Amino acid sequence: MIPKWKLLRELDRLKTHAQAIPLAVSEPFLQRRYDARRDQDLKVYEGSLAASDTLAIFLVYQPRGVAASVFRTCAHLVESGFAPLVISNTPLSEADRSSFQELSHCVVERPNFGYDFGGYRDGVWLMGKLGLSPKQVLFLNDSVWFPIYSHSTLLSEWRDAPEDYLGTQVFGDIAASGNNRGFFGSYCFMIKTPLLDTNAFQSFWSDYRVSSNKEVTLRRGERAFSRQMLDAASASKAFFSLERFDALVNALSIAKLREAIGDLVATDPTLIAHQKAMIAAGLNHAARQEMVDLLKASARSKNYIGAAPVLSLREMAFPMIKKNNERHYMLARKRIVKALDEGRMIPLNPDIEEELRARDHG
Repeated sequence: MIPKWKLLRELDRLKTHAQAIPLAVSEPFLQRRYDARRDQDLKVYEGSLAASDTLAIFLVYQPRGVAASVFRTCAHLVESGFAPLVISNTPLSEADRSSFQELSHCVVERPNFGYDFGGYRDGVWLMGKLGLSPKQVLFLNDSVWFPIYSHSTLLSEWRDAPEDYLGTQVFGDIAASGNNRGFFGSYCFMIKTPLLDTNAFQSFWSDYRVSSNKEVTLRRGERAFSRQMLDAASASKAFFSLERFDALVNALSIAKLREAIGDLVATDPTLIAHQKAMIAAGLNHAARQEMVDLLKASARSKNYIGAAPVLSLREMAFPMIKKNNERHYMLARKRIVKALDEGRMIPLNPDIEEELRARDHG
């Protein structure tokens, strides 16, 4: 029997695909109208920070008021040497806008048209309109809690890295071809010169067809953009690759492998059955290679930060937690809270931990 959660997920996917059909007809007209009115419809507020060679386009969607952790993220950008352009896909309260202005070069309120790539596109357009010529641009949205620990060095590492296209994660094999080719996740990535100045980067945004359909945005935005940048970049790197996860798993002690199997979030029926059988038989009796293989198989079945959340945060120092409402990530967050309660993880940044607990456990 198909689990209810899986049936609901499939129905939601079909609904999303069905909605794309009429949008394919209407959205080109909506985009032309949007672009014609962009000067009037985008509300731009000057921030307290001067522009710099290192900018961040920070996209937020906080319709119920800006969460404390989102301001913490923006402050971390500033502490890491970035001048943020805060792009809000919803109107901000006067208090929230003022708080962002203290932490940014400018704050922009825009209609919620086009998901994150619609907002990123407006951020790139605004750089040109304001005459900004940065050497490095970070693209980040608020779909993740970041940084979970204040001592995160990811952004400083990125600033110093020689590559001109940097990603947090890579999904799939970037050496593959066609629709099977892998890509960097779009929730956090960086573009530097010389890639910033190439026709590949500039033309992507000028030619991009905005969509408010999630699947279309993933296809035209996240995947197409990343593949175009991978081809055009002088060098690229995803800092938290599957190969890095594999190397970590290979080096784990027996005790940590057993702990990781207990924390594992599997959604594939075969992997779930394997995990349950292994635990039922007693992890003290599980062979090392069997545990390694199960962890790697689960990481390939689903994003490893969801499949092995405690391992990813604690052992690999992954600095983010996804807010995604998919069951996989909800279960992952429960595992993280359990590890915190049991003292197996050091406490997170207070704002993030409070919001994490309230999201799935409140």
